[in-house]
Amino acid sequence: MTQINFSVKGLIVRNHEFLALHKVSSRCEYFDLPGGKMKQNESAEETLRREILEETSLLVRPIRLLHQWDFINDDYLIMGVIYLCEIIEGEIKLSNEHDYYEWLPLNEDSIPLLTPSLAQSISHLNFEKI
Repeated sequence: MTQINFSVKGLIVRNHEFLALHKVSSRCEYFDLPGGKMKQNESAEETLRREILEETSLLVRPIRLLHQWDFINDDYLIMGVIYLCEIIEGEIKLSNEHDYYEWLPLNEDSIPLLTPSLAQSISHLNFEKI
């Protein structure tokens, strides 16, 4: 039986750049967006706020839904959404899950730096309108 998970990620934008996190366990030099799995009885926006706070110590406000995506392999299906977010308050303090972060330019040049599945998901976005 295929396991189904729901995931929420945040595109946190500041000065035409977005926050990208590098996982400690990653063997590759790819970045990901902050976010994670939805818990039972949790809304997408609650998941987004909780995961970003846990991973970065930032309080954020979701502005709007940017994209819906899915990832499928033999064992599981992940269905997810990406929200555009703004920082309400806080200084970035990473959890043990990530070893460093970067503010990447909000343009097509940053796409190859992202995990392949995330790059594919956001490659269609019009960065000039974000």
